[in-house]
Amino acid sequence: MAKVSITRSFTLDLEEVKAGMQTLADGLKSEHDMQYQWVSETQIDFKHKAGKGSLTIVGSELQLNLKLSMMYAAMAPIVKKRIHEWADEYIK
Repeated sequence: MAKVSITRSFTLDLEEVKAGMQTLADGLKSEHDMQYQWVSETQIDFKHKAGKGSLTIVGSELQLNLKLSMMYAAMAPIVKKRIHEWADEYIK
């Protein structure tokens, strides 16, 4: 299993960050059939055949932790690159 962990600081209002998390989750569900669930006010857990993970607000940082299944482990560099691109665009 491959692991992808990214931490990104943000300066947005907490509600704006949570709205962005919801937008991301909705997009992943519609585009990739990824299931998600808010498990607290500041954390979304994701689940897909490709793996599972969480997106969590910790203070003024957004932490993403993914575990990719063996079948998708070779794609870890691509996944990490796309996540960084998303973060550059949406996390300020």
